[in-house]
Amino acid sequence: MTQHKVLSDDSMTAMDEISRVLGQDAVILSTKKIGEKIEIIGSNDIKDILKSNKKSKNKPNFKELFSQVPLSKNIGKNDIKTVKSKNDKMFNEQNFISANDLENFKTEIKSILNQTIITDLTSLDNNIENTNFIKLMKKGYSKKTINRIFEYLNEKEIPLSVNNFYRGLAEKLTYDLKNTLLNSKTIFVSGLTGVGKTTICAKIASYFLDQSNSSYNCKSISLINLGKKSPNKISNLFNFGRVLNLNVNTFSEIKDFDKYLSDNQNKIAIVDVSKDFLEDKNFYNYLKISLSDNRKLLLNVIQSGINIKSLEKQMTYLDRLNPVNVLTKLDEIMVNSYDFSMYNDLDCKLGLLSGTNNIIDSIAFANSLILAQYMKEN
Repeated sequence: MTQHKVLSDDSMTAMDEISRVLGQDAVILSTKKIGEKIEIIGSNDIKDILKSNKKSKNKPNFKELFSQVPLSKNIGKNDIKTVKSKNDKMFNEQNFISANDLENFKTEIKSILNQTIITDLTSLDNNIENTNFIKLMKKGYSKKTINRIFEYLNEKEIPLSVNNFYRGLAEKLTYDLKNTLLNSKTIFVSGLTGVGKTTICAKIASYFLDQSNSSYNCKSISLINLGKKSPNKISNLFNFGRVLNLNVNTFSEIKDFDKYLSDNQNKIAIVDVSKDFLEDKNFYNYLKISLSDNRKLLLNVIQSGINIKSLEKQMTYLDRLNPVNVLTKLDEIMVNSYDFSMYNDLDCKLGLLSGTNNIIDSIAFANSLILAQYMKEN
């Protein structure tokens, strides 16, 4: 890969994505604002990196370092005062930091310090280096995650070994979803744009149809688009409906959607919740009441490889609704220790795992034993 384009809500998130995909040596080719979004194009092509390094070595001349006003041999005292006044003004303007920027900076520094050990890990003495805590930190697990899992193991009086850490973390992260899913009548599927939630709706419908229980058939399952804008008739949800021979219903008002559920209580409704509804407070309150019924389930789709700021933002929409999370695009992006720590630190429960394209036999229920083995091998 040589170039990668990222469109994000803020430049920091976009830069994180560039670094994750292209590596730490990547350079930024362009940055621009498109509507409410920030577009950044990065590259890890050796020619672009060399060109960027060459530019950074072009230091400003002596005059530019100390003043943006050209020096002259015939400057008088009054002129010197004017130049100094202008320079002082420019210095104050260029070095002004807003209260908001200062708070963000302090938060970032605090986050860095929380993850810091005041030593060089490669220079630790043998006794300390061999402790399981340090071993796990060197593998990339966060201090918060290691402490939480060790406390969990202590409560169960289980030895604090590395393998037991993997098992404990896997148990904390996984949710036994299978029976809950099969007993649910309404399944809300939420997620940000592009994470694969529409595909997950189709995969869940396909899973129900594949069950040997004859009560699941095309007439007993309905795909529903819940969005404030009417979808295109050739959108993915309608295409999946044709492939699976399922009806697709669209609602833009909560009251109409709720009436449909009341009139079709014998059907399983798999609901693709658009982002505009996800951000709607009225829908949030509706969900809060609806989920008190144990026949209704909320799934939140997370794309593997997501950075912590994007995931935090996504989880704020579902605060206190306790969704079960679905991890997607696992065939494209490997999950590592940083990701597992992030899911644990944000109290994410993983119930379903999925790849990208196929909708037949393409979802797997999260299993703590398999997940622990995966952590051990990576």
